[in-house]
Amino acid sequence: MKKYLQNIRTKLLRYTVLAVFILMLTNCEFLITSIQQPETANAGDVITVTLKAEFNDLAAYSKKIIVGILAPKSWKLGQNTTITYTSSKGNGRLTLIPSTEVAASAKNGENWSTHMKDKMGIGPNYIDDMEWVPFQTVESISVNNGDDIPATFTIKIKVGVDGLNTSARLGYVVCNNTDGLDGGTTNLWPYKFADCLQVVGEGDLIDYCNPSLAVLNPVKALDNDYESITFDNTVVETALKGQNEIYFCGTAHTSDGKDIEVCAQNAASKMTETQPNKFQITFWPRKFFNAAAGQTLTSIDYFFTNKDGTIKVGYGNTDAPFKLNFVCE
Repeated sequence: MKKYLQNIRTKLLRYTVLAVFILMLTNCEFLITSIQQPETANAGDVITVTLKAEFNDLAAYSKKIIVGILAPKSWKLGQNTTITYTSSKGNGRLTLIPSTEVAASAKNGENWSTHMKDKMGIGPNYIDDMEWVPFQTVESISVNNGDDIPATFTIKIKVGVDGLNTSARLGYVVCNNTDGLDGGTTNLWPYKFADCLQVVGEGDLIDYCNPSLAVLNPVKALDNDYESITFDNTVVETALKGQNEIYFCGTAHTSDGKDIEVCAQNAASKMTETQPNKFQITFWPRKFFNAAAGQTLTSIDYFFTNKDGTIKVGYGNTDAPFKLNFVCE
């Protein structure tokens, strides 16, 4: 019996030592202490963002540091961003992580971009047409026990390469290439969202920062792409308040100067209630408006209506139509 108890105590001691060892290996803290980002820019400008962070670890290690940035997909950050850093452990630069690389701590083989989106979503933004773009230091950073390491990342981004009027809240995350976005603790991967960045370009404003009565997904598409339009009847009180059957009513404009109106309240135009007072329709524009072969749709003016079509809600809760312009990426 004594031998049995002694074996149990020995095993418990081993497990305790192992647990402490694992804890020491992973017990680090990353902090984002500040983000300095311009409030406005013109489409095509290169802005400078200064991200300051601190790293602390109870055990010695050598790891690469990863910085992820959330931005509209059409900005193509991977091709339009450079990052350098200075720290008490040396200076260097970051490079884009290939999409083929599986993220550390990803349970289903996701790459870094997908894993970041799964963990942090789009934050306070309202249009889900954004992506996380991951970068990592070229060299590993070596840390001694108990080191506090301040680091400054200088991020240069060419914004609004699509040339469009856009406002968005960019997101930033810092982690390392070993622990990744570990599910057990977020002190390994702090993330923050900057204030709204207004990029002045052409066309109607694509506003990621504020709730909108109508949300497009994708924001930019051609007439041969499927389009989803969501009517959020909770943003302000509209004339359609209390209506539980909402319909899409639109007029498509073509490259040859024709107008094609589809405003019948039927099964094809009825929107699905996805959440209380939020309605969505997904359609193929060319089929929905019965575009002829060789005919190109350039834009759509549209409203949301009640079942008999007597009530219409348009842009900004007015009688002016919402607009969807077909633009290539």
